[in-house]
Amino acid sequence: MMAAARLLLFILSVFVVTVTPALAQQRGVISGKVLDPDSLALPGATVVVTNVNTGFTREVVTAETGAYSVPNLEPGTYDVAVTMAGFGDASRTGMVLSPGASVTLELKLTVAGVQEKLVVTGESPLVERTSNQIGGSLSRREIEEVPSNFRNFTALTQLIPGMTPNPATSTFEGGQIVANGSPSQQNVYLLDGMYNNDDRLGGSQGTQVRVVLDNIEEYQVLANQYSSEYGGGAGAIINMVTRGGTNDIRGRAYSYFRDETLNSRGLFLTDGQPKPPERTLQAGFGVGGPIVKNRAHFFFTYERDNEDIAGQKRFPAAAAPLAVNQVGFFTVRANNYFARTDLQLNDRNFINARWLLEDAASRGEGFNTNDQAPDAKVFEADHDTMWASTYTSVLTDRLSSVTRFGRIGESLTTAPQSFFSDDGKAIGFDGRDPFSIGQRNQHPSYTTGTGGTGPTTVIRTYVVDQAFSYFIPNLFGGEHTVKAGGGYSWNNMDPRSTFDSGTFQFRTDAPYNPADPTTHPFQFDVTVGPKSDYGYAVVSKDQRRYVFVEDKWSVTGNLTFNLGLRWDNHKQTPNHDNALAPRAGFAWDAFGTGRTVVRGGVGKFYAYVPVVHDLTLQQSGVRTLFPSISINAASPNASLVLIPNMISDTAGNPGVARLSPAGQAVLNALRDAVIAGTGFNRNPRLDSVNRKMPHTLSWSGGVSQELFGQMALSVDYVANASRDQLGVVDINEPVNGVRPGVAVFDPSGSLIPAEARGVSFQRVLQSQTSSLFDGNYKSLQVSLVRRMANRWSGRLAYTLQRSNYVGLGNPDARRVWLDNDIGADYGEFASNRTNVLAASGSWNPWRSLTFATVVSAISGAPINETVGRDVNGDLDNNDRPIRGIDDLVFPIRSALDNKGRAVLLGMRGPGSVTADLSIRYQLPLGGRLDSLDFFFDLFNIANRLNEVAPTGNRASPNFMVATSANFARQSQLGIRLRF
Repeated sequence: MMAAARLLLFILSVFVVTVTPALAQQRGVISGKVLDPDSLALPGATVVVTNVNTGFTREVVTAETGAYSVPNLEPGTYDVAVTMAGFGDASRTGMVLSPGASVTLELKLTVAGVQEKLVVTGESPLVERTSNQIGGSLSRREIEEVPSNFRNFTALTQLIPGMTPNPATSTFEGGQIVANGSPSQQNVYLLDGMYNNDDRLGGSQGTQVRVVLDNIEEYQVLANQYSSEYGGGAGAIINMVTRGGTNDIRGRAYSYFRDETLNSRGLFLTDGQPKPPERTLQAGFGVGGPIVKNRAHFFFTYERDNEDIAGQKRFPAAAAPLAVNQVGFFTVRANNYFARTDLQLNDRNFINARWLLEDAASRGEGFNTNDQAPDAKVFEADHDTMWASTYTSVLTDRLSSVTRFGRIGESLTTAPQSFFSDDGKAIGFDGRDPFSIGQRNQHPSYTTGTGGTGPTTVIRTYVVDQAFSYFIPNLFGGEHTVKAGGGYSWNNMDPRSTFDSGTFQFRTDAPYNPADPTTHPFQFDVTVGPKSDYGYAVVSKDQRRYVFVEDKWSVTGNLTFNLGLRWDNHKQTPNHDNALAPRAGFAWDAFGTGRTVVRGGVGKFYAYVPVVHDLTLQQSGVRTLFPSISINAASPNASLVLIPNMISDTAGNPGVARLSPAGQAVLNALRDAVIAGTGFNRNPRLDSVNRKMPHTLSWSGGVSQELFGQMALSVDYVANASRDQLGVVDINEPVNGVRPGVAVFDPSGSLIPAEARGVSFQRVLQSQTSSLFDGNYKSLQVSLVRRMANRWSGRLAYTLQRSNYVGLGNPDARRVWLDNDIGADYGEFASNRTNVLAASGSWNPWRSLTFATVVSAISGAPINETVGRDVNGDLDNNDRPIRGIDDLVFPIRSALDNKGRAVLLGMRGPGSVTADLSIRYQLPLGGRLDSLDFFFDLFNIANRLNEVAPTGNRASPNFMVATSANFARQSQLGIRLRF
């Protein structure tokens, strides 16, 4: 296998330079044949493809078979013209080319003098005849018309089958999107084909740099069976194609507004309680046009977001006075800038560049829905940047190349408010003793205290890629479009600074009282390090590379095979050399009409592990400057830490635990011993030399059928098998309350150095890839799309699915209940939603008036039932109830396994149903002004109570009781000037 990988790398390196992981060309191709009146091939005909908006042109000459191919075209609208001596000209206008699409166009020329010019106007086909990829694209019109709460792209993604949205309840973040049962961390986000992922968390929180809706020309989702040029994740490839300048000066200025007077009452507000003040203002402008007509263009946008969001939160009576029913506020202030230029140097060379920047500051991150009391409020300061440049070169009529360079950067601090100044700037420790800041108090139903933990992350990712496309008109009885490329990226986190003042964990919601042992904390956790004025800094440097080759082989006019092979290499994965991923698929135009296409495929997809995994290993080694300390009742001097001082919160309510001077001395002594090398981290995090890159085996089969000329129906069966999945295992898990020790979990001495083998280790977590973490997914996916005709359009996406997984958490931190019985945690995936239905529609009763709606109905996610305490003494508080032990007061709600234990995620949370409506009226204007557009948007029209999933902690008074909900009905006013 290793030899094969090296051979593939050598062959491709002859004509390919390297590219970024997960990067892809995301460009389209127009191909076909030119024939004479008797359907015979016409070699030597000239085919000119022109971008309608920019005037950019590409020219090729047909081969001996009459075939032609024009690859690496930017998404857009094109005209195709054919000329040949002795024949009349022919053309096809208005061809819409979506990202990554392949449009087949056959043109017949007439004999000169019979008909001098043949012009055909037509749209792109609804059913793609040559691709087995599963996914879809949303057009600029849909993006503008479909209502999207807070103008968040998550609302668009749910309109593609296989995609399960979990929108962020705090509105501003992208939220999570689960694709075909894969963890959201394994999604890959692109901007015009350029890598736009978060290296720290993968794709779990959306794009690295946020893209506002007014910048998006087309939104593309590849959910399954994508070709070998795409990689770096086993989830979805989500690409946002940006708008660009044209030969005309075009622009817009807009504003969207809402406040509490336009919203319904929150459904948890008590009678007579006034609606809390809320206000959202999103305003911006954009302008684009020619620098040199038909040669160079520009486009620029700016958007300002001011959001003040409120939510009613409920707490149990036992939490008073530290946490009482209250309104939580979440505020955002953000500035977003985008610029793009496109240049055609000559008929064969093109350059474009993009720049994106966002500054965003928030107070009370998620505070409108989470379980935090006011003292525990979290602030965030975020600065994101991205620039990318692309050079496209047409080397011959059959060979072209695309080269990209880019840089993605982030500076992000997310931490409790005590690590920020009054004006919202991150200050970290600010020269203070960390333990003097205060500690986080984590109760079953709420969190309070002014301290806790949080990082400042600085990301600098540099990417470079190149790919070649070569057209072979006749080989092995068919046409071949061959792509080959490779990539390289430097993924640096330089540095990541952690600040931590410690967290107390409590078994009850009662405020802390030193005189009442039932209220004492049972565990204290903290990460410590050398004295620092700001935080504990760690640097991580990663490198990722890949090569790929693929062949779109048109065997006949009706049958196409898509074959590919990809090799990935990840520096931070110890056993990374054998990541070969073959892919194969077919598309069969069953009747040769382009209306019925049967498709299927099988493939292997590898995922890179985010850089945060390496940071965790560095911070938590056996020898480390940043030991994680956990204190429980069995620890030496435990009482000095676990019987802390009692203080009052900032509102004057007593009951908050804070380390005493004696407790601080114990922790400082432990820290100093480890840092000085005279002690060792008793809770280390270790890697495995056998850890591999996680991968997914996927297969699918289905049919796509055009209906009634403007509608297409697709039905696909999609299944995945997740293999070599990453999990974190406590290899020193207690047996009958006793930890086995070094001699048992490391008999060979390969993990723990000789000088540390006498240490009484506690939890020893090791990152592993193992068949015990295998997961499975199967689904039926249905898509119905109707293109705009007779004044209306629409689409429907439905997924019936089941996803099984092992453990909880993102792959890099996935934990199980019983580390010596991992199979006990095989169960439903935490993000599995059995039924996901979304539909949208747009209706123009007359030209100036538009009604658009989106409706979604999603099954509830599973909830894990826990007892709220560490029963087996392994320092994890994820223990589930057992029959005959934990059901004496009230029954276990989950199903039980054959040993009487509650199964993983055995309860069901609430589902959600929402319907949104947008009404737009366009007032035509004269001269240089196109129109003045007025918007009235309604979200959650029925004012349905869509509850946030409750806690599954049986120790909480709020066990399976919803304490917060998503938004009640909201209204938004908007105005936009187009010119």
